Amino acid sequence: MKISQTKDIRSANRMTIIRRILDRGQISRARISEETGLNKATVSTIVREWTDLKLVDETTPGDSNGGRKPILLTLASKAGYCIAADIGVSRVRLTLADLQNTIVAKCSFPVTEPSFSVIYDELCIQIDQLIQTIPPCPYGLIGISLAVRGIIDLDGVIRFIPKLGWHNVDIRSLLAQRYHVPIYIDNDGNLAAAMEFRLYPQYKELTVLSISDVISCGMISGGQLVRGYLGFANAVGHHTINIRETRQCSCGKYGCWEQYCSDQYLIEEINRRRSSPIAGIDDFISLIKHQDPDALAILNDFIQNLAIGLSNIIFFMNSEMIILNSHLIHSLPYLLPEIMKATVLPITHSQEILLSALGEDAPILGASRHAIEEFFQILSTH
Repeated sequence: MKISQTKDIRSANRMTIIRRILDRGQISRARISEETGLNKATVSTIVREWTDLKLVDETTPGDSNGGRKPILLTLASKAGYCIAADIGVSRVRLTLADLQNTIVAKCSFPVTEPSFSVIYDELCIQIDQLIQTIPPCPYGLIGISLAVRGIIDLDGVIRFIPKLGWHNVDIRSLLAQRYHVPIYIDNDGNLAAAMEFRLYPQYKELTVLSISDVISCGMISGGQLVRGYLGFANAVGHHTINIRETRQCSCGKYGCWEQYCSDQYLIEEINRRRSSPIAGIDDFISLIKHQDPDALAILNDFIQNLAIGLSNIIFFMNSEMIILNSHLIHSLPYLLPEIMKATVLPITHSQEILLSALGEDAPILGASRHAIEEFFQILSTH
């Protein structure tokens, strides 16, 4: 076997073990060996390498079926930190997470001006403030990871964020020049899907659909993210569902799904019918709970249009499971059966759908988890 192949195998084994510790929180060497198929000697050697780097700790003994209690392994979670940012069209959220992906600090700011320079300047101010909160630790800031509601190409360049009007923005290079740490960027739908997949690894064919100011989507097939040739295979919010629409979508097309099924659609539609406008989706939910007739009519249209788009996704992805992430539907869970009833499925006749347990944190947790895994991946190759 070539030396390069041996190194690749060793690197892969290191990542297999560190992911197991990261996913389990606490786990014994013997259990790692059982779950991964790696022999005990290999596991012990690699664990020693990680402990020598001060990235894995031995904790109190675990339960035993007899004999000596096993020593449990856990990540040295406070050995380093990462910053994640979820750049939305109305708000930017930031978190500071430790190596166990536990959020230890957070902040946010509203998007009052869609200009890239304005948002970028405020983003850097918030990042600077989070960096100041990092306590002394061996590895400090290990990276910055961004979740973006737009089209990101395979080189990490923001090609288009329709709602903000951003085109061909290389924010990754700008942040790398400023902070001198690895910078990661991906579409929020992809990051949410990757995070949900870690919760439901039994579903190798999985679609995660998020509804907020925009429609975001991430698709897993064969256990891998579906990106497409140029990286925007998941842009389902801009699939056409109404060829007769005369209003132009922010992307430049007409009749996009996002025009009928986003939180922004609900707010704009109800405000057209009211003398006193509402400010956000929670206000719309309150109107529904109070049986406002205009809000109920708009909600019915929303359900019908959501069902059309869901039917399209079911037919072209044929996912085993769809995870739906929507503040509206989380707040009004009785809507889910109504949505499924309206979804036409002449072939499959049924589709399993779950509501996300992660909520609005799914993309930002996915972003920070990505930075953590990349940190360990870099170390595992050395």
